Amino acid sequence: KTSPSLNKFILLFYALALFASIFSRALVREGLVFLRSRGRNLRHIVFVGSGPEAVDLSQKILHRADLGYRLLGFVDDHPQNTRLWQGKWLCTLDAFPDYLCRHAVDEVFIALPISTCYEQVRRITCFCDELSIPCRVPSDWMELKTADTPAYELNGVPMLTLRNAGRGRFSHLVIKRLLDVTLAGAGLLLLAPLFLVVSALIALSSSGPVFFKQQRVGFNRRRFRIYKFRTMVDGAEALQAQLEHLNEADGAAFKIAADPRITPVGRWLRRTSIDEIPQLINVLKGEMSLVGPRPLPVRDVNNIYEQWPIRRFSMRPGLTCLWQISGRHRLRFNEWMRLDLKYIDEWSIWLDLKIMLRTIPEVVRATGE
Repeated sequence: KTSPSLNKFILLFYALALFASIFSRALVREGLVFLRSRGRNLRHIVFVGSGPEAVDLSQKILHRADLGYRLLGFVDDHPQNTRLWQGKWLCTLDAFPDYLCRHAVDEVFIALPISTCYEQVRRITCFCDELSIPCRVPSDWMELKTADTPAYELNGVPMLTLRNAGRGRFSHLVIKRLLDVTLAGAGLLLLAPLFLVVSALIALSSSGPVFFKQQRVGFNRRRFRIYKFRTMVDGAEALQAQLEHLNEADGAAFKIAADPRITPVGRWLRRTSIDEIPQLINVLKGEMSLVGPRPLPVRDVNNIYEQWPIRRFSMRPGLTCLWQISGRHRLRFNEWMRLDLKYIDEWSIWLDLKIMLRTIPEVVRATGE
């Protein structure tokens, strides 16, 4: 038999937990509404179809700024009413897969008549599934076979979401983010003295800034600025075009073993992977994770002419991944891409921990280039 004081404690704990849960969700929701109403945290969407149904649905969605959507435009073989609602024609249905590979698209809304466009819509939804881009269609559209098809109401319109279920549960992604913030923050604090030493070596050995900043392509093909310790002469990017004929890497990558732009200090920084440490700042900012596919330069992404590697952008890029512990620079480009897709398909918190632990001996052995 429990005591009255214990019963009171349990009731009080339950009430406080319930209040905290409701309050925290409401706070997050209001915070998102605040940001989205001011043009932040927006999701880029595309409508497949441009008829009255597409225009009507776009009006209902975009009138609600708190939903956080930004309309990129309409895809259709014969554009109809795109001028009626703050949109533009993007491409034909057959060209849409290539558009998805080259642009940052977060969601696709299907608004085509299924009776006449079934095969084209099927191809688009299958390709979106490969890239892990959610497709949204009216809930009474048709019987579908997919891994995850949650139904919900979007501003009064019943919708069905076709989504690849292989990207991990939300709770696991939250744990991954907490690990990123905790370990990256601790790493920056512990390595602060090393930052000062390396910064002094770079400043004394060659002219130019201490940090190298470059645009990379990250999660959902979003571009961001990556931070590294500078390992090359100042203005090295401008010289790359003159060295393209010396490229020793296959595929879309660029690599020269004896790159003349690398400074003596820079060669040591690369071999020990110390030049990568400032990317912990990118991890704290949420642009990268500790573990994930390496973020590619814009030049390399533009040189990927096949569609199958594009799925690597469906996960946040990282400091290390299977590629780094499976041969690194000795691997060919397609092997590298396949290892990234293998990581995405098999991702788990345990896999992240194993990769981080196996990365440590690779760094100690100074196997970088």
